[in-house]
Amino acid sequence: MLISTNTKISALIKHNAEAINAIAEINPHFRKLKNPVLRKVLAPRVTIEIAAKIGGVDVQVFLDKLQQIGFEIDHSNIKEDNNSKNDKTETMFDLENDKITLLDVREDLANGIDPFSKIMATIKTFEDGQVLKIVNTFEPTPIINVLKQKGFISKVDRVSEKEIHTFLKKATDDRSDDLNKKAKEESKTDDIDSVLASFKEKYKEIDVRDLEMPQPMVKILEELTDLPDDYCLYVHHKKIPQFLLPQLDERNYVYLSKEIDGDNTKMLIFKKLH
Repeated sequence: MLISTNTKISALIKHNAEAINAIAEINPHFRKLKNPVLRKVLAPRVTIEIAAKIGGVDVQVFLDKLQQIGFEIDHSNIKEDNNSKNDKTETMFDLENDKITLLDVREDLANGIDPFSKIMATIKTFEDGQVLKIVNTFEPTPIINVLKQKGFISKVDRVSEKEIHTFLKKATDDRSDDLNKKAKEESKTDDIDSVLASFKEKYKEIDVRDLEMPQPMVKILEELTDLPDDYCLYVHHKKIPQFLLPQLDERNYVYLSKEIDGDNTKMLIFKKLH
């Protein structure tokens, strides 16, 4: 079986049951796959790339382990390892002397509060060279991508399985705030039903309002992975998910939104080719 970083764990197990033990050997996080109930819940939702991030391992380690039990690897879409990126930016950090602002968002996430606004408010007045240290329970790839567009470089330290330190340093001036606001304004529409109707039956509807952070974004990206290019994803969300937007752009998706009330926003997400 030819696999890539986008292959679902469930597909691996279906093709070769030995994948369960092979994956479990990579990291203690993955031993739960040996539980049939948990395996049924988790495996269909997680790709190799996502699993590697959850386990805090290089995706290549994951692929090498699977290759040992007979899987063939498609190397065409393997992204550069984050550790390599950290090595390249290591010399740009001087954590003993840098001016560091600490922001621990673990309690916010545990309470279902999106820390995006707090993070953006914190870095709003940052000068070149200032560092934001985010303490979290997972590597905050979405916020890293957002702030990368705003001239920040990043460094990630895994203190333990449940504590991740992400350092974000302002390296250049940035004028992307106005562009982001413009993009959000342009995405708003009062005619979302007509746009949805234009897809006829070619759409999938999901509701992520009751999911805890960061599961809404994870769920949306998982659904988009399996969504045909001529379909749209109709999402019921509490609000426009800031972390998700750069991920959509990278995957060549656009979105439209309509705010119904303070805790209810409708989103349509579809390929730019439509």
